[in-house]
Amino acid sequence: MLTSKQRSYLRSLANNTESIIQIGKNGVDESVIKQVDEALTARELIKISTLKNCPLTSKEA
Repeated sequence: MLTSKQRSYLRSLANNTESIIQIGKNGVDESVIKQVDEALTARELIKISTLKNCPLTSKEA
């Protein structure tokens, strides 16, 4: 687990980046998981956003 200080530092780094993965009306499915896995392999920090028609909240996703 991350400490609150570590989480805060990572959030500050993420402020300047664009979200590269969007979760839509299908929610989290196999294709989203595959995209996240590939993105984490290529980068250390990724940003994911949820669209308004997503059945899940950001915390649930």
